[in-house]
Amino acid sequence: MLMNTMFECGQFFVRIQNKSGLLKVTIWNSKGDKVFSDVLGPEPAVQFWNQVESLTDSATADEIRAKAREARAYT
Repeated sequence: MLMNTMFECGQFFVRIQNKSGLLKVTIWNSKGDKVFSDVLGPEPAVQFWNQVESLTDSATADEIRAKAREARAYT
């Protein structure tokens, strides 16, 4: 089972972490400041992804969403 995945995504660093069967997404900017951290529930609300996109950009949000889908396949 996948526990953590960390990757660079545009100007950001992202960790997707398995927390009791749910995925927690944490995003840091290039300076190392945490800009977002929240649990992605079984049915992610549009609000969750809108917040990710507002703090990053649409391409970064799309890449994080794709990685989260891959990670969810392992939970």
